[in-house]
Amino acid sequence: MCGGGGSSAPTQQTVTQVTIPPELMPYAKRALGTAEKLAYEQPYQTFEGQRLAGLNPLQQQAIAGTAALGPSSQIQQATGLASLAGQQAGQIAGGFQPAQAQQFFQGPQMGQMGVGYQSVQAAELQQYGMVSPGQVQAPALQDIQMAAVPEVQGPNLQQFQMGPAERVSAERFGAPQMQEYMSPYTEGVVEQQKRAAIQDYARQIPGLGAAAARVGGRGGTREALLQSEAQRNLQSQLQGIEATGRQQAFQQAAQQFGADRAAAMQAAQLNQAAGLTTGQQNLAALLGIQQLGTQAGLQAQLANQQAGLTTGQQNLAARLGTQQLGAQQGMQAALANQQMGFNVGQQNLQAALAQQQLGAQTGLQAQQLNQAAQLQAQQQALGQQQALNQLAMQGAGMQAQYGLAGAQLGEQSRQFGANLGLQGLQQQLAAAGQLGQLGQQQFGQQQAALQAQQQAGSQMQQLEQARLQMAYEDFLNRQRYPYQQLGFMSDLIRGTPTAGGIQSIYGSQASPIGALAGLGGLFMAGRQGG
Repeated sequence: MCGGGGSSAPTQQTVTQVTIPPELMPYAKRALGTAEKLAYEQPYQTFEGQRLAGLNPLQQQAIAGTAALGPSSQIQQATGLASLAGQQAGQIAGGFQPAQAQQFFQGPQMGQMGVGYQSVQAAELQQYGMVSPGQVQAPALQDIQMAAVPEVQGPNLQQFQMGPAERVSAERFGAPQMQEYMSPYTEGVVEQQKRAAIQDYARQIPGLGAAAARVGGRGGTREALLQSEAQRNLQSQLQGIEATGRQQAFQQAAQQFGADRAAAMQAAQLNQAAGLTTGQQNLAALLGIQQLGTQAGLQAQLANQQAGLTTGQQNLAARLGTQQLGAQQGMQAALANQQMGFNVGQQNLQAALAQQQLGAQTGLQAQQLNQAAQLQAQQQALGQQQALNQLAMQGAGMQAQYGLAGAQLGEQSRQFGANLGLQGLQQQLAAAGQLGQLGQQQFGQQQAALQAQQQAGSQMQQLEQARLQMAYEDFLNRQRYPYQQLGFMSDLIRGTPTAGGIQSIYGSQASPIGALAGLGGLFMAGRQGG
């Protein structure tokens, strides 16, 4: 209802409709399908790893060491030393006894000596006799006979055969043969064609930017799709150039390989025929040589047999004559040696008898001189023994005096030893006190070591807890990753610049619910626009 006579202006409303381009609609539908699977089909996953770090071995060792702490072993040793020192002090004080008087003089044993003489004995004579002359024996004759004539034997014939003919084989065509016969300029031609295709693609890039600018999509998703299609066409063209070039190179290499194999096969067949002819000729030559050698060898053996028979007869006669002459000369030499040995034996017997007579006289004179010298030496030794007996008497007196002085020194030494034992016990008591102090220091050091182990174990436990926390955070990041990817896809479809979106995935966590809402709005707007 209007008041007065005035007129009211119509209200203007601006309606903005957001539509999804048809080429992006498949991506939006796939993103919504993925969101539906994540929302309804993805079950809740519980982290099954360890989240609380337990006590490590160092902490367990420190706790066990603290429970095992007790009085130090040095204190027990100090107590034992103090008790032992008191017992030994009582034993030393009550067990000391003075030394008793001793008799040190002992009469010496006097030496006695008599005078004797050395008996004179006659030399023992030997019964010399002449050795009998050697007997003359006739030399033993040899039964000399002529050796047997060697038998004539036929030669061993060889069974000559011709070797097998050379085999002809054909080589198969493969990758190594293709590399050998392929043209060296193939790679250069293919690379030149690829560079030309790349240059054509580079000339098309400004045109793609201009086309995107005419439709108002400069720098947006449409320009990116056009560039992606152009790059795909370039890759397809480059692959086609590569495949065509290699196929042509393979065909040319196969043709060249076939021509070479045909020439090699023809040459091998000719070599096989020539080898077969040569083998037949060599077999015939070997058989002829063997036949000629067999005849010549048989004739040579017959001639050698006849010559051996004649030579054996001559050698037999010569050996019989030599044996007869040698037997006669040997008998004469034996008789002469027998006569000479008899004469030499007589001369040696006379010389041995004269030498034995002279040795008996000289030995008797030497024994008489030794007997007189021994008597004189015994008289001198008797005087020396009397002087030694007097010196022994004087030595016994001096030994008694030294023994008495030694006993006095021994008594003084025993008293000094008793005092020294008491001083040693005092040192033991002082050592027991030091052991107690060392035990206290050891107990304090053990406590400090256990505290250091506890601190180090706590640091290790904190590091282990940090590692477990990182594993748990990695588990959460893996759970959020599909939703972050879904948000990234939603930003692309809505036209948000992708450079900042890629960084925001790892910089901050986007809300999966907001991404799903944005995709749903775009999808509904696309259906209304269609």
